[in-house]
Amino acid sequence: MDGPADAADRFDLITIGETMVAFVSRDDPVRYRAIPAGAESNVAAGVARLGCRARWVSRLGDDPLGHFVADSIATRGVDVAVVWDPARPTGVMTKHVTPAGTVGQYYRSESAARELSVDDLGRAGPARWIHVTGITAALSQSAADLVAAIAERRGEHDGRVSFDVNYRPALWPNAATAARVLQPLARGADVVFVGDDEAAALFGTTDADELAGMILGRADEDLVLKRGAGPASIISATGEVSVPALPAEVIDPTGAGDAFAAGYLAATNFGWPPEARLRLGHLMASRVVGVLDDVPPPFTAAELAALSPDILASRWGGAPA
Repeated sequence: MDGPADAADRFDLITIGETMVAFVSRDDPVRYRAIPAGAESNVAAGVARLGCRARWVSRLGDDPLGHFVADSIATRGVDVAVVWDPARPTGVMTKHVTPAGTVGQYYRSESAARELSVDDLGRAGPARWIHVTGITAALSQSAADLVAAIAERRGEHDGRVSFDVNYRPALWPNAATAARVLQPLARGADVVFVGDDEAAALFGTTDADELAGMILGRADEDLVLKRGAGPASIISATGEVSVPALPAEVIDPTGAGDAFAAGYLAATNFGWPPEARLRLGHLMASRVVGVLDDVPPPFTAAELAALSPDILASRWGGAPA
């Protein structure tokens, strides 16, 4: 995709980051199901299931697991742009889902995705949004440089930047180190997603005004503060808008934040108002926590056609947004 692009050549969203193979068991450590597991590809799949055009950029081992990942993500309607690495493997994780909670174990220290670098921006292409996370910034120095290049608008990408803090303590020496890296990346983005638990761990506060002072670097930047099963808020120069979460039966919370981001970004692409963006985020999160997959189940054509700010407002018992 060289040179200026018209609307037909432009993706609604491009994401860059690692996806592993997750072997998932539920109450039975003998039986496993393989699924692709990666924050960035989850977001790409989520927006694709909402009718947006999405691409996922990464590096995979040139091995059967890597080809499984690429094929699985492609079947979710995502354009896949990967480099196949013959020397490094595809990352692997196990996930055990029990009534007491979900426990994961990672095997990714030599994964191909740790070689992500600024060079990978060349496979991104034109997009309205480019989405990255703090997970990629923790994988290696070259991967951190890639995220910084995106946040700083270096290279040829011309989209707005979405950044999910996605603090994973196991990937960092300590919270202070993570905060020193992640805060400037957040300040460079146009939309920042952060959970209240992450904010407390990294920045020592969950107060919306204090977080805005730490993260919002420009008047046109939005901070999206997620509070688990509680309300989510958009904090910007014009104030704060909050919407409560939808009740949901939780089987596995994995992927809820990614699904929320997908709903929010898709609604932003649709031109929907702030309340409707939060509501579509909540709807997507409520759908993924009820399944073992890391992305929400697809909508029927009729369900997708019926999605609108007014329909979503009625789910909350409110007036049209």
